[in-house]
Amino acid sequence: MVKRKIGTVCTTISILWEDKDEFRKFAKFIKKTKNGDMYESDAVLFKRLLQSFATSNKQNSIPNNTYPRKDSQELAQQG
Repeated sequence: MVKRKIGTVCTTISILWEDKDEFRKFAKFIKKTKNGDMYESDAVLFKRLLQSFATSNKQNSIPNNTYPRKDSQELAQQG
């Protein structure tokens, strides 16, 4: 499991601005408001794209960490 703070629901994913502009092109229109048009949030859009991606791609049984780190088992082996 990917490490996270207890009680947190959301995380920040860093992407390039040009990728974010491309990403936002897939956002669905929600409704008109007095301040302008409202589109689905990045979190909703990401979940929708991830679900679509998952149907056509093989995934691992457990999530991978972005960066390797020493855990207690590795430290015991080095001991």
